[in-house]
Amino acid sequence: MTTCVISQPRLFPGMHYLDRMLQADVFVVFDVVQFNPRHEENRFRVRGPSGPEWVTASVDKGPRERAIRDVRLSSDMPWIDGCKRALERHYGNAPHYRERIAEVHEALDSGHERLVDLDMASWQPALRALRPSCEFVLASNLKSDGKGPELLLDLCREVGADVYLSGGFGREYLDQALFTDAGVEVRFHEYAPDPYPQRGAEFVPFLSYLDRMFEAGFAAVAAE
Repeated sequence: MTTCVISQPRLFPGMHYLDRMLQADVFVVFDVVQFNPRHEENRFRVRGPSGPEWVTASVDKGPRERAIRDVRLSSDMPWIDGCKRALERHYGNAPHYRERIAEVHEALDSGHERLVDLDMASWQPALRALRPSCEFVLASNLKSDGKGPELLLDLCREVGADVYLSGGFGREYLDQALFTDAGVEVRFHEYAPDPYPQRGAEFVPFLSYLDRMFEAGFAAVAAE
């Protein structure tokens, strides 16, 4: 069986996002859908003194309905330095910050012009530790051009998948019968946050994987 995940790219995503990579055979980076600045394509959550805070990569202005693949990073705003300062401020004293921050800076300093390329570069520190076996494919490099759930099904077919692993919200919009009739089984990703040591009184879930990496490291995850 070949399991496919189709998801918009995320910047320094959470552990729940990475967990889908670990369960996939093919991970389709869904860069052909509309960019939404309220999602996590160009921002990520860190733990601040009063709760989660956003750190943002600035993008150039463009048409409201542009696809993620067409979004360019801002070349006239010092957002890279801002990201670095935010990480130093929030995690400079974390147990694993000094040993891993160079990898994060490498992703930020990679010189990418497109947001999707930065997003994928931002996964690398985690992927080197977690070592998922899935193949990564850009939807924009595939031929499928349908709409809505039909596009998801077409992408599954094109990559040869017979299992589609959807995010939990897929229950609200997927026509499962459409997939079943095409011979593709639909499964929904279930993820329960695995608490790890954080500096603070109460565990905060669903932050960027950087929180896990800086606070607790990845050794325990990689050994599972």
